[in-house]
Amino acid sequence: MLCVGHAAFDSVYRIDALPERPTKVRAIGYDQSVGGMAANAACVVAALGSPVRFLGPIGDDENGDRVLTALARAGVAIDLAFRVPGARTSHSAIIVERNGERLIISHHGDALRADAPPFRGAGSTAAVLIDVRWVAGARAAARHARDHGLPLVLDGEMGNPALLAELASVADHVIFSEPGFAEWRAATGAPASASIDALLRARVSDGATLAAVTQGERGVVWAARDAAGAVVSGHQPAFAVDAVETLGAGDAFHGAYALALTEGKPVPAALRFAAAAAALRCTRTGGNRNLPRRDEVAALLAAQPL
Repeated sequence: MLCVGHAAFDSVYRIDALPERPTKVRAIGYDQSVGGMAANAACVVAALGSPVRFLGPIGDDENGDRVLTALARAGVAIDLAFRVPGARTSHSAIIVERNGERLIISHHGDALRADAPPFRGAGSTAAVLIDVRWVAGARAAARHARDHGLPLVLDGEMGNPALLAELASVADHVIFSEPGFAEWRAATGAPASASIDALLRARVSDGATLAAVTQGERGVVWAARDAAGAVVSGHQPAFAVDAVETLGAGDAFHGAYALALTEGKPVPAALRFAAAAAALRCTRTGGNRNLPRRDEVAALLAAQPL
């Protein structure tokens, strides 16, 4: 599997609760971790026991060194990652409350302005996952997937409505966050009266295999094309877990879903597998050093059957 897009260096501070006004707050915990949507998804795929490669621009700085070291330590192949001379790597300060919710303060490094290199060595890929942070890379990866007949999974996050609308029109599997879906809806001029289900079904009717919106503890609403070619829709409930941190749960979902596709799982089974991986990601701290393993996902699926 190939994950294309954003990699960042995250500093994660854990506090009891966000203050009501500016003041000094003592952290009750601290972690450093690789971040970024595509990089996070790649780490999850590796933790689940599958080969995965990351392709994306990394700044020529100390944070870039840290990102590449962390990716390699997580088991992600980094031979397609590349340094951008003189550029800065993205980094974030992430504030996590005791209830698991988080505030993310991001600085997108100028490495993300880099052009996409030729996709040499990526021909044996089984699926391609992209995010919306590295514009040139996302477009090049979409072309590569189309030219090689590979499933293309889009992490439909907020932040670049025009690019999101462009990529969502060509991706085979479009999985929006709720804010991302709202931006896509506005960018495409969808009628305000149209339901989520109707809009997702329309995206599938227009060519996607899957269109979905992740909704945290409310699960995932989705529409897909079944084996007979009919458009069907449904809801994947969230798994019941004791959540301590929601950071990276959406990235875990995307990575696990794309992995399930490469293993031949049908869409409903892939969504359930991804929901289990995302739920387990919420049960632990430690960033990408403490990700769910395949046996843990299997145990949760067995413990909470359909």
